[in-house]
Amino acid sequence: MMKFTVDELKKKFHQDPTFETTVDVSDFLPEDEDILSVSSAAIKGEIDIENEEYYHFDLEIKATLTVACARTLKPVELELDFTVVETFSREEKDEYRQIEGITIDLLPVIWSNIYLEKPMRVIHPDHVDDDRFPSSEEWEKKKKRIRPELQELEKYKS
Repeated sequence: MMKFTVDELKKKFHQDPTFETTVDVSDFLPEDEDILSVSSAAIKGEIDIENEEYYHFDLEIKATLTVACARTLKPVELELDFTVVETFSREEKDEYRQIEGITIDLLPVIWSNIYLEKPMRVIHPDHVDDDRFPSSEEWEKKKKRIRPELQELEKYKS
């Protein structure tokens, strides 16, 4: 569970501001996306409180996304390992996340950061080399090669 009350955070900040846990973010998976599954996310973090107004979370997030290849739809596993700093405040400013009531829920924040790390397009390792253009010789060979089912039509060529 990654939900903290403001009072819990203040106490934790003065005792031990670090934490380490594993969370399940699979409930956030959109149904119509190319993300097939997500592993549990390993989270390491540190809390910093500034003037009892700003709550900074320095997070290291590790997770594995399984996504569909853009060409073949084969599953491709992406190992994600990144850090992010999220700041919560009661102030209504665009650069901070809003504290709702007396609690801060990090789970949706963790998912949104995992989602933002996903590349727009993923190609299965078996099909990576298909991005190159054919050389002029290869192109000429492809043009001259006649498909067997159309070979009969060649004799009607004018």
